[in-house]
Amino acid sequence: MATSLVLLTNADDIGWMTDAACAGVPLEVFVPDHETPGGLEAARVYCNPCPARASCLAWAMLHRCEGYWGGTDTYQRRQALRVRTRAKCFLCASETLVYADPHEVCLACGMSWVRDVRLEPLAATPLPVSAA
Repeated sequence: MATSLVLLTNADDIGWMTDAACAGVPLEVFVPDHETPGGLEAARVYCNPCPARASCLAWAMLHRCEGYWGGTDTYQRRQALRVRTRAKCFLCASETLVYADPHEVCLACGMSWVRDVRLEPLAATPLPVSAA
């Protein structure tokens, strides 16, 4: 059985929030007036070990949220939404990327983005086609 690389998140489902490591933490920690590198590091104390991190990040990207979500800041999520071909993952800087049309996926952290179809992949290699 093949393992899916894509985590589907329903835009209205917030059930993952009850399992989040940050449940009960004041909202100001994650949605401050001004984002700073120190604020992101403080948020990552909760985000890095969190079992709901992938759902949190997907939800924030679907809703174009401001603040710290899923271990990222607003700028990082905006960069992820840009269609482009990358040599490294924008989140963890790993070069272990695979190409799954039309996405590139980082094998180190699981982040994915839409690849610019006008360009050849730089570092990503195509995923093998699974035999049915």
